[in-house]
Amino acid sequence: MISPRSFLLLLTAVAALACGDGRVSSGGAITAIGPDGILLRVPTDGGIARAYRAGSDSVLWSARERTPALGTLLGFDDFLGVMLARDLEGRIVSIDLRMGSVSDLGEARIKGAVVTEGAAAFGLDADGHVLRLTPAATWNWPVPDGATALVPSADGSLMVLFTTSEGTTIRRVIPPETRVLDSVSVRPVRFTARTQAGDRLWAVTDRGLVSLRTRDLSQAFDYSIGDSVLALALTPSGDRVFVATDARKLRIVDRYAEDEGGSVSLPSPVNDLRMDPDGHYLLAKAADFDSIYVISIGTSRVVSTIASPWRDDLPLVTPEGHILVLRGDDAVLVDAESTRQRMSYAGGASDRWSLVRWNGFRPRAAGLDRPVEFEEYATDSAATDSALTAMIYGRYGDVTGVGSAGPLTAAPPPPQEGDSRNDGRETWTVSFATLLTEDRATAMADSITVDGRKARVVPGNRDGIPVWRVLLGPFDTRQAAERAGMSSRISYWVFEGAP
Repeated sequence: MISPRSFLLLLTAVAALACGDGRVSSGGAITAIGPDGILLRVPTDGGIARAYRAGSDSVLWSARERTPALGTLLGFDDFLGVMLARDLEGRIVSIDLRMGSVSDLGEARIKGAVVTEGAAAFGLDADGHVLRLTPAATWNWPVPDGATALVPSADGSLMVLFTTSEGTTIRRVIPPETRVLDSVSVRPVRFTARTQAGDRLWAVTDRGLVSLRTRDLSQAFDYSIGDSVLALALTPSGDRVFVATDARKLRIVDRYAEDEGGSVSLPSPVNDLRMDPDGHYLLAKAADFDSIYVISIGTSRVVSTIASPWRDDLPLVTPEGHILVLRGDDAVLVDAESTRQRMSYAGGASDRWSLVRWNGFRPRAAGLDRPVEFEEYATDSAATDSALTAMIYGRYGDVTGVGSAGPLTAAPPPPQEGDSRNDGRETWTVSFATLLTEDRATAMADSITVDGRKARVVPGNRDGIPVWRVLLGPFDTRQAAERAGMSSRISYWVFEGAP
């Protein structure tokens, strides 16, 4: 059999020859790069959440459990595959797109605005305490002087705003620690906006805009506009800020030039803005009637006007350049520039919608669920080659013409007394790691207990090298195995068969 390293070199050469003339073979479909655009639809009055691939009206996924009556969808964590929402009583609800389950993040009720970062929700309780709710725990910070707004950052820090008539103090902490790392005082802040990367915080005051560096809350610059700022929208890269005032134009502030860098003429004043996640279009809400102005970011001009109400979830822009808007009782997709209707979701006006970027609904290759481990402790070249060969097979399948690369599957250990693996039923096992030393495997297994079941160590052999596998199971269904893996809260994978 051809060695893994030789195969990789040969694969690179073949890819270079295939792409040398710049043409794409018509022999197969072109696979999209990056996460898929997914439209998540959740009944406002409670019910079964559903998902569609953006641009399609066929249901891609349905939850296994009902959601309660919801007030709003908050944010999505693409690592855990979890959508956070708030119910009508102020509790935070987690909708798990992997398991199809629905659960509450604790019993705390949040009043006022809620902000999210990943799978964490931040808000204030009835006593003015700062709360952070996650699937693992609830953090409570009883600040003595009462917070007024919260801005989480992607680096795990939290900026807490304390506003009075005299000014606003901003403090930066990293939960669960409450020690204040940085603090700054500015004029009274009306509202804020954060760049997608989290490196800048834009604050609207009675004089205009203040830009702060989030790493230390130092001031980048202060731009005077007056007290007529109604809304802000930042490009995904954070290079430009679109500012809505009571005038019939949007002002564009260039972050790097630290000055105004143009404007967008409008048919009428607007009072709210919403940026396309891909940065192609900006949506502006007409102040006096239910119309939406679609603004091209590239040309800084209005390219269409769409009649539709404006909600906290709709309209939204999809990756295909379509806009999901409300028409009567339905939600419809229209072209951003021609406004031609593409498709309709019957009854969609009574539901909540969100666009998420996630590849978790893509079909899994069968090789991914084989017990192939990439262990952080492997230093032996034979073990590394074994993992490399398995990775190649799982990604490319059985590649013919360049050797007979195939999957590496460890021989199952002999049945143990009382083991029911041979009763003819389908079984599934959770695997946590394959280690090269028995004591480390035993220590890891001793730390894993799910619903009273402890993980165990199963010895094996990988290309003549003794290995010890940390396993849990067997389970009667794959769903039960996946649920146990998720409950462990550590990295895992599931394979078919008994330990």
